[in-house]
Amino acid sequence: MPEQAKRSQDSRIDEPKLSVLQQYLYANLLWWGFLVALAIVSFFTCGAVWDDVTEGVMEFIFVILGGGFLLVTVLDHVYEKYVARSLSEGRP
Repeated sequence: MPEQAKRSQDSRIDEPKLSVLQQYLYANLLWWGFLVALAIVSFFTCGAVWDDVTEGVMEFIFVILGGGFLLVTVLDHVYEKYVARSLSEGRP
């Protein structure tokens, strides 16, 4: 049994790990993909016509939800890169 645990532990070590920036990029790609799907569904829910209502919905989806998520991930990346690293190294 201990050899089996050791083999599974070794296989986890061999897996390539993503950098923090790559993780943020994948998270953003998934989020923007979800927003595109949401925009398509919203377009057809709004009657499949481009009018003021549809334009407002699309603006909310892409500017508020998409831009807000992008802003939060950029700020979180900057925090992790500079502040969290200096705290873990013992610098104030």
